[in-house]
Amino acid sequence: MVLSHADVQKIVHNLGRRELENPEGHGVDLRLGEVHRISGGQAFIESDTKDGQGMRSGFETELVMRFDESADQQEKLVVQPGDYYLVKTVESVDMPMDVLGDFRPRSSLFRAGLVLLTSVAPSGYKGGLIFGLYNAGPLPVTLQMGARVAAAVFYRSEKKGIAYRGQNQHGRITAAGTEQQV
Repeated sequence: MVLSHADVQKIVHNLGRRELENPEGHGVDLRLGEVHRISGGQAFIESDTKDGQGMRSGFETELVMRFDESADQQEKLVVQPGDYYLVKTVESVDMPMDVLGDFRPRSSLFRAGLVLLTSVAPSGYKGGLIFGLYNAGPLPVTLQMGARVAAAVFYRSEKKGIAYRGQNQHGRITAAGTEQQV
């Protein structure tokens, strides 16, 4: 079952005024909160073995810009063709044990040549949402911090899920350095 807007407001924190005062449909739009650039390191992901779970390492990142709630005017990011960023939403979630969050790019992004790589928020996940942003188009695209970039829809399950226990709990951008997968 798709959750109503009233139920979604209990799960998603720091929603924008538009979502609170003038909602549409069942989901909510999520805003661009942070932009991170990959700055170094070596990423890898190993497979699990009969002896346990594999290792992994993510890239080092640096913060490029952040949404400033108190600013009269937000900064703008020019995404050049071929640029790739890790982006974090202004909003965060606190996922109940019987709910799954599904995230999609807003159509205005792909109409401009931008690809937003999204995932799901599993039961028990708490924190910010991290997506990949890539300009696959032939021209630069300007995004203002706080712009709506993703649509979120939440589904209730008939039974409770198994709690998320991964290392990216609480909106970690990436794993800089080697760690055991959980």
